[in-house]
This record gives sequence, structure tokens and C-alpha cells, in this order.
Amino acid sequence: MINKSSLMACALASFLAPALAFNAVLPEKAAEAPSTSKPEAVSPALPFELTNKARIVSGRDRFQSTCAAFCHGHEPALFIGRDGLEPQYVYNTIRDGGKGATPMPPWGEVFSPEEIWEIVAYLKSLGKW
Repeated sequence: MINKSSLMACALASFLAPALAFNAVLPEKAAEAPSTSKPEAVSPALPFELTNKARIVSGRDRFQSTCAAFCHGHEPALFIGRDGLEPQYVYNTIRDGGKGATPMPPWGEVFSPEEIWEIVAYLKSLGKW
């Protein structure tokens, strides 16, 4: 007979497995191929330097209360020490979500463009890009 704690542990593990797997691996940007689909929305220009400490802190706080709490965790291995990410690509991924390639939802209707750039600044501060 399965006890309650074993059942709860299995349920929790099955719920967290996709989030943990996503935290470990981020698909690299796919090669750009000509597409007949609707063009990507143009991102607004970067409104501040990505090294602005106040903006990094704002981005960190927003990331910790949303992105970390729901998926990435408070020590996001996905970004720590990461290199080769383009700020515009990270911005677009936050705004538009994973588009089926990952379970990341779009945040473009939740955060303003400036708030998304603050998250990008925070993530950049964790990496080498």
C-alpha cells in the first residue's frame, strides 16, 4: 500500500520535473531561416545601459518574485556564468515566451518593455555575455 507521503512526493516530483529540466538547459537560438509567417514584433530600443546597478536590482527583484518563484529557481543555473546570449534574444524570449520550444510563457502583457529590459540586465549580470 502506498502511504500519503510517498504519493505526495511522486506528485511533487512529476510537477517539478519539467521546471527543473528547463532550468538546466536552454535551447540555443535556432538558425535564422526565411519564413513565410508573420514577422517578429520589433522590440523597443534599450532605454538604459545593461550595467546600470539600479536597473539590475529592479530586474533581480522582479525575477525573484515571478520567474524564480514559478520556474527558474532563485539560483538560476540556466543563466549563471552563461555566455553567448544576445540581449535582444533574451528580451524577445521573455516578451514572447518559448513559442512551444520551451514551456516558458510570454510575459509581454505582464511586464512593460522597460521592466523586461531590467530583467535582461539582471540576467546579463549573472553571465558573461
